[in-house]
Amino acid sequence: MAKVDLPIPTIQQVARMAPELNAWTSMAARAFGLYAGVNEALKMSRGKSAVAKNRADEVRQEMIMMTLIRLFAVMDRQSEVSLQSAYRFIKQPTARHYSGGHDPSPGALATCSKARTKFLSVYSQVDFAAFGRIQSFRNGQIAHIAWPDAEKAKITYSEVEVVVRACCEMAGQLTLMISGNNDEPEEHLNEAHHDAYEFWLAAISADAEGRLDTPPQ
Repeated sequence: MAKVDLPIPTIQQVARMAPELNAWTSMAARAFGLYAGVNEALKMSRGKSAVAKNRADEVRQEMIMMTLIRLFAVMDRQSEVSLQSAYRFIKQPTARHYSGGHDPSPGALATCSKARTKFLSVYSQVDFAAFGRIQSFRNGQIAHIAWPDAEKAKITYSEVEVVVRACCEMAGQLTLMISGNNDEPEEHLNEAHHDAYEFWLAAISADAEGRLDTPPQ
């Protein structure tokens, strides 16, 4: 079935959606960062017997599913507020891409041009076949499945990471293009990864050594 052409947003609409997309992408990035940090802590704790590992695994599964939910929010083709909607505007060669003022400086225009080029480059490299497999669990269905169900559709953690990082880059470049401000969602991913890894590695180690009180099973 052929795709239906969707409306191209105006610069005013793109300017309004940019902060929202940055916030949504930051939440997706943080969820994936938490997953990745817990996953690394579990790998480093192989061979250790601890109830905390079960708790960590539960968090890991919840965070990867939360990542998928939030990816839908930023990449849904039919949503009025999405990176795909922003792309339909940005790809127009004659569109005005800077909204920071009526008379932007040459430096601002150059920054905007570089951000636009980077956005389009990253968008062109998105694996939409992989995203399509992820999107098969959209809407209410995703609230009732576990990661093994997603794996049956050949969704891999690495594919999710690639899509998340691409969204981070595009959302950051869109923010730079629209406002001139640097606000990189990927920083949330890296911070969450570090914090989750440190916390759960310490918790699992303490539990394995009997230094962590755990509730009765």
